[in-house]
Formats: sequence, structure tokens, C-alpha cells
Amino acid sequence: MAFAEKLIAVRRAHHLTQEQLAAKLFVTRQAVSRWERDEVTPGIDMMKLIAAVTGEPLSHLLEMPEHYCQSCGMILTPDDCGTDAAGATTDHYCKWCYDHGKYTYDTTMEAMIEDCAPRLAQNTGMSLDEAVSLMGAVLPQLERWRTVQENEERYGAEARKRYGAEARKRYGDEAIDAANEALLDMDPETWNDMKELERAILGQLSIAMGDGDANGSEARKLVAMHRRWIGLNWGREPQNEAYLGLANGYLADQRFVDYYDKPCGTGATAFLVQAIESSLVRA
Repeated sequence: MAFAEKLIAVRRAHHLTQEQLAAKLFVTRQAVSRWERDEVTPGIDMMKLIAAVTGEPLSHLLEMPEHYCQSCGMILTPDDCGTDAAGATTDHYCKWCYDHGKYTYDTTMEAMIEDCAPRLAQNTGMSLDEAVSLMGAVLPQLERWRTVQENEERYGAEARKRYGAEARKRYGDEAIDAANEALLDMDPETWNDMKELERAILGQLSIAMGDGDANGSEARKLVAMHRRWIGLNWGREPQNEAYLGLANGYLADQRFVDYYDKPCGTGATAFLVQAIESSLVRA
């Protein structure tokens, strides 16, 4: 469907006249009329404004191909496709961005735009500024960057409050920033695994407390689960000193005491810390 037809459909879906849409876009009714008659196509910045005003994804307004990389936005041909975790071809990503279910390199959306915009401009004939503007509008809607944004919206506040001033003082800003980055960069599957493990830890904490032995088999199982969970949060399993410091920090922060004590009973946080200390002595 050409842009003109899409614009008509979008405008009517929002019950707007040409004049009403024009007012929202700060253009004349005649300009909207010319777009809808396919006499002229608005520029990228106006396209972005139309998308913002109507709530219609820019990729839907543009005549984009059915399959394009959900990381860099390039058009996908059968020879360009990446592979999923099982090694099967996927039409969601190109092979330069995605291989065997993983991104092939770490980057930011800004760096991706800086790298790809010149090639887009060269291949399409648009100016570099137009290419940058287009990619800046399209990439946030792609799966890779949409996941990052959704994680920021869902978990950003949690990431920023999870480690307070005391933790930053103990481990340094770099370590805490890396932990927050790992949290925000999690794919939904890993996040769900982490939350399931989190719930299981609370259950195991109750079992270990019932056993009453901070050095017993149930407590050792608890610590193994908890340490793995911290590793998912931090992006890597903590070293003994850091792990012990984190555990002792729990007792100094009422938020963590409440987190463990409220569902598992008074003294649950102290028992967990004791179990961690016992496990490190054994190690």
C-alpha cells in the first residue's frame, strides 16, 4: 500500500478530516490533500510528526519491505538472514547482527545509526541528515531496540534503586553501572527465568529456615540458587568477597530485610546471610 493510501486509512481510523489533521501537523489542508492524492510525499521529519500525532508506527507509514533486520533495519534477502539458537534461518535478523540466537556484537542504537546511516544515504540517494533522521525514527520500533526501551520502562527504576549509595561506595560506580546495564539489556526470556528463580529462592529460604541449619543441605541449595540469581542480575557470578559484601549489605538496608522477611518470616534475611557466610567458609 502506497503512503497516500496509508495516510487516508490512518486519518479516517482516527476520525480526522484533512483540515483537522493539517492543524495537528501545522500544515495547510492543501498539503494533506496533495499527500493523499500522491502528488508529493512528505519528508522524513514530517513523516515522523505524522507518526507521532496518529500513533501509527513510522515503519507502517513508510513503504518498508516485509522482512528487514530487527537490529539494523536492512532489507533481508534469503542470503542475508541470521540464525536462531538451533541454527535455523530466521527472517527477523541479518547474519551480520545475529547468529545462533545471539547478537554478534554489542552496540548502542546511537552507534548503530552512526555506522549505518552513511551506507543508507549512499544506497538510497537521500542526504546523510535524512538517513540519520529516518534511522532515528525507525530503529526504536525494531525488536532489538524496542526490547531495550521496554526493559528501561519496566525495570529501569528497579535497576537504578537496586544498588544504592552504599553499594556504589563498596563496589564502585563501574561495577554497579555494569550490573544495571546487564539488567536493562536482558532479553524477555532471561528476565522471566530470573524472576522464576527469584520466586523459587523465597520458597527455598522458607524450607531452609524450617530445617533450621544455616550449614545444612537445604541452606547450601538456597545459597547456590541465590548466587546464580545474583549472577543473572550482575551479568556474571560474583566473587566471594563481593558476594559476602552484598549479603552483609542486605542487613543494613531495610528494603532488603523487608524483601526477605515479609514473605518468609522475621529473621529470614539474617538466616540467608548466615547461610552465605557458612558456604564461603566451607569454600
